Amino acid sequence: MSNSFKFIGHFEQFKIPTVFLPGWGFDGRILRLLHPTPAWSFPARNLDPETFESDLLHFLEENNIKKVRLIGWSMGGMLGLDFASKYPEKIDSLILASLRSQWPRQEVKALEKDFTAHPETFLKNFHRKCFLGDKESYRNFREGIEPIYLAAAKENFKLLLQGLRFLGGFTIPGHLPDIPIRLIHGKNDVIAPLKEMLRLKEADIEIIDNCGHIPFLAEKCSLQIELKKLTIQEKFSRAADSYDSYAKVQAEVARKLIEKIDIARDLSRIETILEIGCGTGNFTSLLTDKFPAAKIIALDFSPEMIAKARHKLKKNNIEFICAEGEGFLQQTPDNFYDLIASNGSLQWFTDHETALRNIARTLQPGGIFTCSVFGPDSLKKLGQGLKVLFGYPGNVAPPAGHDMGWR
Repeated sequence: MSNSFKFIGHFEQFKIPTVFLPGWGFDGRILRLLHPTPAWSFPARNLDPETFESDLLHFLEENNIKKVRLIGWSMGGMLGLDFASKYPEKIDSLILASLRSQWPRQEVKALEKDFTAHPETFLKNFHRKCFLGDKESYRNFREGIEPIYLAAAKENFKLLLQGLRFLGGFTIPGHLPDIPIRLIHGKNDVIAPLKEMLRLKEADIEIIDNCGHIPFLAEKCSLQIELKKLTIQEKFSRAADSYDSYAKVQAEVARKLIEKIDIARDLSRIETILEIGCGTGNFTSLLTDKFPAAKIIALDFSPEMIAKARHKLKKNNIEFICAEGEGFLQQTPDNFYDLIASNGSLQWFTDHETALRNIARTLQPGGIFTCSVFGPDSLKKLGQGLKVLFGYPGNVAPPAGHDMGWR
């Protein structure tokens, strides 16, 4: 049986595409519960442990994919770990969610017996346990996806039974790949209890409070945060052509922010600058005027914004980098910059405490950090206030078609 891998969105936009491997009793349709829906590839049918390896290899070859990020959930994590151990050259990184160190054979035998006796009832009870603690997702699942699974229970009976037997016979590969691995687990998982969670040496571990067997649906999960950032990135990219026409407040704040730097001492010693969230380069231009001899790293996670800034500012002392700010700071060496600046970008960060610690760490002793931050609804309310009080005629925030998430 072929797993018939499919795509959501256009995976070609990513340098390293993602393949999602679902758990037992589910297929790729579980991704419909994620908002926004990720541009990942996935199997349209329940995973077949016997054909999975050859099917994934065929999928990668057919689409000329050299490396992937594998996200394996529960049984999908077991298959993903086994695949990565055999073909490490094809794996960029591995994320394993809700992975149990082992399934005792006696427990699996009992599950096989119950499933064989009443397949549909067993599936319904299993699904309910998976969603414990997430009533909204469970309701959406029951209304849109579960009826499809239950209707196909007889057709998929042998495959699902085979999956249970695979769980009982799975062993951790003796040789693990030398690639980044992250383990994600819900603290309240009753299917794969936290105390029985698989732990791998050198792997990052992410434990999510108040979360059950489907951690990637949790708001605090790093995968959910990643998807939200991608949504913000797409909004900025779509607005790149018209951004300068509407970002009047940002331009005014940029002028005031550059003036604040004058308060600092020893500006002559500033030789290296990091700008986080350069956008179309308006604040970057002010930095180059004030520090013409400094090396400036201008960072933004939108390729379209970077392209606009690069076209606008053709100066040798600026290096434009398309990267996400929090991850970039995490990888920056200590004591690297004399000045770190950001105009209206840090509100998009997820973990502000860690980001600020990294900013402090990457600054030279005596270095300068300056930033402006917009709060929730600030642009919309500011625009309304200016028009009511002073008859301000300008556009403060983009109109509805250019909503950047400030509303």
